[in-house]
Formats: sequence, structure tokens, C-alpha cells
Amino acid sequence: MKQKSLIIGVATGILITSGNFMICHAETQFPEKYEVSGEKVIFNCELEIPDDFNEEELYATAVKSRIYSDGKKAIEIYSKGKEVQDTGSIPPASETEPEGTYYTFTDGSSLSYTGGFHYGTDTVRYYNYVGIQDPTYLERFEQSEVSFMQPEECIEKVEALLNEIGIPTDEVELKAYALDNEVIKQIENEEIESGLNTEANRKEAWTEEDAYFVYGVQKHAGLPVFHEFMNVSRQLAYDTPDSSAIQVIYSTRGVESVLYQDVMYDFSDNNEEKLQLRQFEDIAKVVENKYGNLLNESMYEVTRAKLYERVFLNQNQQLEAAPMWYFEILEDNSTVSVTLVDAVTGEEIYLE
Repeated sequence: MKQKSLIIGVATGILITSGNFMICHAETQFPEKYEVSGEKVIFNCELEIPDDFNEEELYATAVKSRIYSDGKKAIEIYSKGKEVQDTGSIPPASETEPEGTYYTFTDGSSLSYTGGFHYGTDTVRYYNYVGIQDPTYLERFEQSEVSFMQPEECIEKVEALLNEIGIPTDEVELKAYALDNEVIKQIENEEIESGLNTEANRKEAWTEEDAYFVYGVQKHAGLPVFHEFMNVSRQLAYDTPDSSAIQVIYSTRGVESVLYQDVMYDFSDNNEEKLQLRQFEDIAKVVENKYGNLLNESMYEVTRAKLYERVFLNQNQQLEAAPMWYFEILEDNSTVSVTLVDAVTGEEIYLE
């Protein structure tokens, strides 16, 4: 029997008031679904708030440091039994980051350590050519099935291998979707026919090449972490699998690729400074005003609203954290853009 995609989550804990369908967190109440129609802006979105989020436990948070993988252990595991073709050092990106190293091996695999860690087999390039992390194909993959392993087992294996190389998973939500070889082959054909890919990148055969793509997001205070790389630009701010701190491809042969971007953090809460979130209606007004005041004929539909813990570099290039609302806005049923709003101050967060 084939296994479908899986999300390892938490038990439901939503309090619904009779007739109002309100998600209650301490003093702030959030509508389960926000549906408001204006002249130019329409809200049609469910509020994505983790069931285990408790506003009573929301305090001002400091970021003590990034969490780095255990480079020595990772290199030991993923270079075992391999013949080194080339190796060298990678200068640290800053004074606070470790010096890195890279290896390429005669079997076509490679690895690198820079605080984060990446390992890939020779075969993983074909998965990358197809774009298995591309959100365009997410629905097709999530509807596909594979039979070589149950998704729960795959997630357990990935969790174990992450722990083995020093990446803690106690505050990480891991999700998995199946990569059925027939679906991959169909996408490969479509991309080559449309010119998005080339014949030179076609895999000779995808038979029995089933796999899972497993990706993980850190959580803090019950909220998913919007890491610093997602703050660099609007293009990188989208909530998609390829923005995740952890990305693993696990196939019938085992690990094809492990990517850990060093954008998980050691937090320190100030239990004397409690935070109070603004009512969602006030936050929504910021988005409505932004798009409603544009001098054009376009219509805007807000399709997603998600509560995050945002980590970012301040003006002094120090890491900070603060709760934030993430919105996806569909313009004229065509293009999607992202708007971020500070959940405490109600101010828009501007990205380049």
C-alpha cells in the first residue's frame, strides 16, 4: 500500500466560542476565518495560528546565538568509505561564525560545512533539475504516494540523522511529502518540452526512484520561526518548503541530500517583559490601507494570514526576535506578493 504525505504536528487545542468561532489566546481574540470585502481589498483567509500557541507565555525574546551543526561529526558520517577527490577550507562569513570546509568525492557526492551543513549524492542533481521543492509542484507531490516507507518512519529517520550531526529537533516541526517517480518523470517531460529544462539534464530512468522530501521549521513560544534569510528580500520571504531551515531528500537508496541552513536559534526569554498582540482587525487594517490606497484598477485578495516569530538583523547587525503577521496577497487573480506586519506595534515591516 502506498503512503501519502504527512505532517507531524500537535494536538488540537482551539477554543471556539458558540456562534462566533473565535480562537482565544489570553486577552487577544482572533477570528478563525477573516472574511471582509472592501472596495479594492478582500480578505478571504483562515488565520494560521498554532494550536499550542499561548499568548500568556509570550515574552520579549533575545536571540543568544545561531545553532550550528556538529561539523566534525557530520563530515565523519558522510565521508565514511568515500575517496576524496578534492577538499579545502571556506573562510568564515563573520568573526562569530566558524571556518568552513568542503569535500568532493570520486563517486560524485559532495559535502560542505559552514556552521550549516550540506551533503548531496551524485543523483540529487536530477531531483534539483526537476525542482522538487518548487511550490508550483507542491500540490501534485502532496497528492502522490510512495510505497517503500511510511512517512512517519521517514520523518523518524530524518530526525535521528539530524540529532546525530548536532541539530536539535525538540522544537522543530518536520513535514514530509512523497516524491513519486511517475510524477517526477511527468514534470521532467513538461519542463523539457516547455524549455524550462534541457535534454542534457534528463535522467535516463526514474524507475524505482521514489523518495520523500522532508523539511523542517523551528518553533519558539509555539510559533514558527521566520528566519533571517527570509528577511533579506521579498523574493525570499515566501512561506514555502524551499525556505525551510532543514531540507532532506530520502529515497529508496537512503539519504540523497541533507541541507541545514544555520538559521535556527538559541533564544532567551525575558519573563519580566510580557508582550501583548494587537487585535487582528487592527493588523488587517494596515494591509487594507496599503493596497486600498494604491492608485490603480487592480483588485487584491488576502489569501493567507500566518502568525510567526520573526528573527532579523537590526541596524547594529545584531539578531532580534518579535512576533509578526505574514500575509499573502493575490493581485487580479494573477500574481502573489507578501506583506509583513509587526504583531505588537502594528507597523508594516518593509523588505527590499
